Amino acid sequence: MLLGVGIDIVSVKRVEGLINRFGERFLRKILPEGYAYCLERRKGELPGCVAARFALKEAAVKALSQAGYRIGIKDVSVEGGGKELSLTVKGLSPRLKLLYSISHEREFAVAVVNVIELRFPP
Repeated sequence: MLLGVGIDIVSVKRVEGLINRFGERFLRKILPEGYAYCLERRKGELPGCVAARFALKEAAVKALSQAGYRIGIKDVSVEGGGKELSLTVKGLSPRLKLLYSISHEREFAVAVVNVIELRFPP
């Protein structure tokens, strides 16, 4: 059963400006658990990589709020990338599954998260 949907869009240019202004301090603040992946594996796409992961965090907060969870952005963790992208949330019930997707291009990054309740047989 679908319990919540969240979507977020982020300006890559805005993130690029924040990275240029605040450097690694900004990255550690908004993406403490996963910015190393963007620095090491996506160096040429650093602003887009960071923007997409931030959008994923925001989309997760929105989707989970529809499902009755009151969480903050710091409760959401995004690690890895590509087929190894991992989204985890502190305190999430094992009965819930998050289905998600991210994308970025030159100007924008977007993410969507669906919260699904797993039905176990009685």
